[in-house]
Amino acid sequence: MTRRQPSTGPHSATVRPDHDGRPHPDPRADPPTHAFDPSAAPTVRLPAVVADTVRIPSITRGVPPEQDSGDEGLGDGLALSLSSVLGSLGGLIFWLIAARIMSTAEVGDAQLVVSAFILVGGAAQLNLGVGLMRWMPRAGRSTGRLVWSSLLLIMPLSGLVGLVYALFAPRLATISAGPGGPFAFGLLLFVVASAGWGVFVVHDFILVALGKPWWVVWRNGIFAVARLGLLVLLGGMAALGSYGAVLPWVGSIVVWIAVGSAVIAVMTRRASARAKDGVLPTRSVVIAFLAPTAVGQIGAALLYNQVPVLVNLRFGPETGAVFFIAWQAVAVIDLAGMFFMNSLAVTVAREPHRTRELAAAARRRLFVIFLPMLALGAALAYPLLLIFGEAYAEGADVLRLLLLGLAFRLVVAHELGVRQATGSAMSYARLQLSSSILVVVAALVTPVTGAGVSALIPVAIGYIAVQVVCAAAVLFSPARRRADVEVPSP
Repeated sequence: MTRRQPSTGPHSATVRPDHDGRPHPDPRADPPTHAFDPSAAPTVRLPAVVADTVRIPSITRGVPPEQDSGDEGLGDGLALSLSSVLGSLGGLIFWLIAARIMSTAEVGDAQLVVSAFILVGGAAQLNLGVGLMRWMPRAGRSTGRLVWSSLLLIMPLSGLVGLVYALFAPRLATISAGPGGPFAFGLLLFVVASAGWGVFVVHDFILVALGKPWWVVWRNGIFAVARLGLLVLLGGMAALGSYGAVLPWVGSIVVWIAVGSAVIAVMTRRASARAKDGVLPTRSVVIAFLAPTAVGQIGAALLYNQVPVLVNLRFGPETGAVFFIAWQAVAVIDLAGMFFMNSLAVTVAREPHRTRELAAAARRRLFVIFLPMLALGAALAYPLLLIFGEAYAEGADVLRLLLLGLAFRLVVAHELGVRQATGSAMSYARLQLSSSILVVVAALVTPVTGAGVSALIPVAIGYIAVQVVCAAAVLFSPARRRADVEVPSP
């Protein structure tokens, strides 16, 4: 075979074989290269392009991206805490003014009604407030349905429980009816107050879930101011008596529920319209969360509200009013301890492998902060109660005994915080409910000996005995050791 020889002339050959015999173009056949002159090229201006700013949300485990608030829930917690402080402060000032413009018996009657409907509304809300905070961020287009189905469950349930409660304690309806008012009207007023209070508290949680936590602060602050204004206006009317302290509560609740419901209706409609889809919790999820936590909430409501009601009914309004003021001081410190222990849930969730260490640190801090507070309260018991009047200062020894019992209850408060942090919902509910019921039973069965404030001493001693027993059960229970080392599920 004869190999073809390429031509040697310029551009005479367009194909040349390589060393494997495959043809390829001869580069000598390419057209001549022309030099490019940049100065002769036309200038083309490209349009400016501005990139859109896209925020990439941080992702927290178990929380959808759209729920990132940027502050890890700090604003929500601060708003709820501040609103709680405003509510407590407003209540304290309310009863302080009432003690100055009303007799002790009239304050006792008003306190009986208010404590009773707060008890009913707090117990009948079934912890749906916290449940809505968990479920609303994922509800999307079903936000309105979730909110209103919850409110329409709470309101009639609270009213029904209030009706049954008032029928068993008809004195509540008699006081609510006002001087010379019909019993049926007083019964209706108490039912309305019970139904309204159950919804009033849940409105706070709904506003937080809708991204308006600081509205809660303004709402509770204005509510307290309006209530105080009505008290000054009506409480000074001697003809109304204790009714002058009941009406400010009921009237303010009715107005705030109406206004709050209208605002929430608009906000939920907007939230549903903005969302593209949504997921509602299943019935099993709702029951699994609400069943144990609602029981625990009922226990707390019984402890803080049923005990002063029982003392009032058994010992009379004057003695009951003195106990109520002392009990309020104890309840405020107790609640502060509970809120302090709630922070353990956050730290354990971040570092579950350090559960035992974190629980021990929380216990030390709880005692270091609150034991001196209890000692200071016991030392200043008389001058603190004297602010309300000489009749209330007679209960200084009762307050000192209750504070002593609260020192033992700190052990129970710590254990409740540990069980909540580790996700032991049923165990938490059992401890909260049992410790609360024992105090209620002590207030119910303590014999009435003598008259006046001295008759309250056995009740305070019964409270101490219950707390000592509960603290001992917690300290020597195997369940405590398991809770300390349990690692919460993700």
